Amino acid sequence: MKNMGFSFLKLVNPQCGIDDQAFRMATHGAAILENIRIFSTLREAISKSSYVFGTTARNRRCRSFVSPDRMAKKILKLAKTDKISIIFGPEDMGLSNDELELCNEVVTIPTTEDALSINISHSVLIICYEIFCTAIENRKTEETVTLATSEEKENMYDHMRSTLLDIGFLNPQNPEIFLGRFRRILTRAGMTGEDVKLIRGVFRQLKWYISRTKQKRC
Repeated sequence: MKNMGFSFLKLVNPQCGIDDQAFRMATHGAAILENIRIFSTLREAISKSSYVFGTTARNRRCRSFVSPDRMAKKILKLAKTDKISIIFGPEDMGLSNDELELCNEVVTIPTTEDALSINISHSVLIICYEIFCTAIENRKTEETVTLATSEEKENMYDHMRSTLLDIGFLNPQNPEIFLGRFRRILTRAGMTGEDVKLIRGVFRQLKWYISRTKQKRC
């Protein structure tokens, strides 16, 4: 949980104590143990949650399953306004059918047919990892990107044209043929103002180097 940025853990009728050994094993996750909430029933533990995901590795009657990645996408949408719980059953038996009836949806981690069961600690990490990765991807797509203005891009192309003519890369009779190819490549990239500055910096340095080389020859 700590590795993937989660902090709120509930335990239902735990068969072990949160003792010194638990804190030693937790390493950097001690704060999670300090804030654990313990309940006597599952129903009580999820009472404040608006949407509940249960986890299982076995085929269950009358239930369809969602994959961890689909679950993660749904959680990120719901978590903006609602409290979500993810339930993991005991190591030996998992969640019972009655317990899964308390869940809105059931999640299963795909495995090979001859090894369906996954250790609970691994299951928790996989589920948390899927949510963590999906959250990162969402943040990337939600970032506001300001594209370069037409003026910034045209000034950049003027800079490129001048420099590429200086080194003989462009045909002075019709420089736009090859320069047009650069335009199409960079247009597909959707350049920002910072991108334009970077490219112009490269060509500025190249132009300086050309000028310096010519001076040495003289």
